[in-house]
Amino acid sequence: MMASSIELDRFYSKEVEFPPRLLASHIDTAEREVRTLLAGMRSILRPDIDPSIQHDIVRTGSSYEGLKVKGDMELDFLIVLSHPEFKFIPMTSHYSGYRKIKAEQRQPLTQLQATNWRVSSPSHSFENDFTSDGYLMPSKIYQWFQSLADRAVKENKLIFFIKFVGNYPARTLILNISPGVDICVDLVPAIKIEGDLYAVAKPLKTSPDPHLWRLSFSVFEKNILRQHQSSCHLKALKILKYLREHDPRLEETSQFASGICSYHLKTASLHLLAQRPNTPEDLHERLHQLMDFLIECMQRRELNHFFIGNPSSLAEKANVPSSITHGECCLNLFDDKFVKESTLNQARERLVKIKGSLPAIIQRHSGPVAYSCNIY
Repeated sequence: MMASSIELDRFYSKEVEFPPRLLASHIDTAEREVRTLLAGMRSILRPDIDPSIQHDIVRTGSSYEGLKVKGDMELDFLIVLSHPEFKFIPMTSHYSGYRKIKAEQRQPLTQLQATNWRVSSPSHSFENDFTSDGYLMPSKIYQWFQSLADRAVKENKLIFFIKFVGNYPARTLILNISPGVDICVDLVPAIKIEGDLYAVAKPLKTSPDPHLWRLSFSVFEKNILRQHQSSCHLKALKILKYLREHDPRLEETSQFASGICSYHLKTASLHLLAQRPNTPEDLHERLHQLMDFLIECMQRRELNHFFIGNPSSLAEKANVPSSITHGECCLNLFDDKFVKESTLNQARERLVKIKGSLPAIIQRHSGPVAYSCNIY
């Protein structure tokens, strides 16, 4: 027995879709709190030493992509940094999807400026505090950002603030807006590369190079997905995302939930959207197509990043730099250095079971869902 498109539509409307008005209200509340916090952070910056915090926050993540499903309320913001006296120049690295950020002084200090600087601040400077060998250090930026946020929240009243949690590369702000309702806000320090391409302070664990920054394609993904809001592809993605996030309710040790992340699902959906943009609006067909594609990728242990080394019409329309789509090597998100083979096999087996008993799975998921914020 298979779940029909009508049954899936009913499940989507009742259980999966986050209520739009409630989502808009949560976003408005969180953004007000974040603006207050960032203003407080700017007020205690050390002149000439600390990076500047730009006023425009970059909104990313599922709540802005139209992919938010019922469950934990989370928001993602890139907090863009700059410095009036230094240019941040991206440099290529041997690792696809990563950059080094060279900090180059815009105008060399005069002898008098240099002398005064050494007298007034012999140990602290932008170079000493944030760079190594002329490159911006993601770990130093992250530690500074954490400390600055902690200080600012003590000096500026946030109405709903509970606590901060370090969740590298983000500083996660937890807001309790009503009894039992929390909003988790990830604040991620970022450097603008070009256009809508940013680098975030998350080094590559498998590399000994401490200067690497990970490229963020969040804005490109948001722009593409928002142009396809009415597509059955996105409805199917949200249903599968919901099933993954809530699978521990049915299977406590689910590797589909813990070993596979929502970014894997989104990447798979983008590949299908690029391959078959004009497929008929059949939710049952699109969901099974997505599950089949993901199962096949798990079997082959290959799911390539949608942008890196992958020229596509969607990437071109989104203005992704050609240096990324044509100039980088493909990045396999299912490579063993990212997901262990045993984890991938167990996740695949679980997804096969979910696909094979979808009507029963959907029935078991029907019911109230608690809104909370879990930090692991």
